[in-house]
Amino acid sequence: MPRLVAASLLVVVLAAGCRTAIAPDAARLAALEPELGSLLLVGIDGIDGEATDVDRLLCGARVGGTVLFARNIVAPEQLARLTAALAERAAVCTGLKLLVAVDAEGGSVMRLGPSAGWPGTLSAQELGETNDFVLTELEARRIGRMLRAAGINWDLAPVVDVGYNPANPVIVGTARSFGANPRLVAEHARAFVLGMRAEGVLTALKHFPGHGSSYGDSHKGFTDVTDTASPEVELLPYRTLIDAGLADSVMTAHVLNRRLDDRRPATLSRATISGLLRGELGFTGPVVSDDLRMAAIEQQYGLGEAAVLAIDAGVDMLLIVDDRLPDGRSAAQVTLGAIRDALAKGALDPGRVEAALERIRAFRARLP
Repeated sequence: MPRLVAASLLVVVLAAGCRTAIAPDAARLAALEPELGSLLLVGIDGIDGEATDVDRLLCGARVGGTVLFARNIVAPEQLARLTAALAERAAVCTGLKLLVAVDAEGGSVMRLGPSAGWPGTLSAQELGETNDFVLTELEARRIGRMLRAAGINWDLAPVVDVGYNPANPVIVGTARSFGANPRLVAEHARAFVLGMRAEGVLTALKHFPGHGSSYGDSHKGFTDVTDTASPEVELLPYRTLIDAGLADSVMTAHVLNRRLDDRRPATLSRATISGLLRGELGFTGPVVSDDLRMAAIEQQYGLGEAAVLAIDAGVDMLLIVDDRLPDGRSAAQVTLGAIRDALAKGALDPGRVEAALERIRAFRARLP
């Protein structure tokens, strides 16, 4: 019997070795190269499109999208000029429309705010407390018009985290949840998406599979929701909106739920993204990660490893808020280098990258 076991183990080892020894198809990898940058959604510096990183990202890395923050926004006219310059530069370098994203949830998480010349907006919590779905849709339409006028075509909202933990610091504590009732969260999110779509702006449901139960903030470090997550509550808005065809894209959370995956947080978890979101819930659109430079990811895994794990898990687009690493290197180039290396070594299936790029193409085709 020991000889039989040893022989069986040898077969397994040899089989595994054969798989890893198979050289990837060079022509297939070469065909992916021009579009690899489309996997990235990266923040830029500056307010006028003349920052040194703009050409490096749009023409060097050929990123698929850029995300804007307060550091890029001074006034309505300035922002419109910036987004026009970015779109024009991307078109020249890639021949593709640029995804221009922003966090415009309303309330305190609203990059186009009063300090830069826009009117104030209602938070998700205020809309949920009013509980008027027509008001939510009208508010979304008003925000959508602001975004379109500014040249922004992708709103990384609405938050569909169910805020049933009153001690939650990052969602409930900042008034970003529509409430503690998952059915009302789903209905307000439906109204928000419909309002955005009416103004020609794409949306992202976030943060899958749910961040409303946590006691921690994944911006700051490791966040375990194993003992607080309630899938029957937190997945209801996703299930409802996906079934209704109202999920343009989905953003992941960097939370660990050991009942879904005992090793990796949702963003890096094949069981959570490919299994739960795509398999059980049937979502076929693009999945975008939350910022890979958040402490919950970067401190635990490092940027390159996290990027490969995320793509392998089923994420299609990788969000990098700050492109400048502490050592001066470009985070986008480090990420692309890690993906190329994993593909060349056979550690990342080119079919997974092809599927991601196809979803991004379909998403981009929906831009006005």
